[in-house]
Amino acid sequence: MFKKVFAGILGVAVISGLGMAKAYAYEVKPAKLWVTATAIGTPIEGAEIKVGDNTCTTGKNGTCVFELKPGTYEVSVHEHGGASAHTEVSLEEKNIRFISLDLGASALHASGSH
Repeated sequence: MFKKVFAGILGVAVISGLGMAKAYAYEVKPAKLWVTATAIGTPIEGAEIKVGDNTCTTGKNGTCVFELKPGTYEVSVHEHGGASAHTEVSLEEKNIRFISLDLGASALHASGSH
């Protein structure tokens, strides 16, 4: 009798443990994507960066950081003066990627700044 009860408890524990292992095995860790908008190498403040369905407006450093699921994304940058650029990036689980999109001289104001 004791052996049957012990075997039953052990069986439930093993099955429960396997179920938990499966739950953790399918948890996907996000990737981080750092996107910087520049004009001839100078960071652009106030540019809109879009990655997939996510949008961000850049600060003084011209950079936005996105946490994304693994996959392929269209990345675009639009500057308030009308200049734009785009590229495609593929991310794997736990990747950390840095990309810079240069909008060229047309994104600079006459003063040489933004």
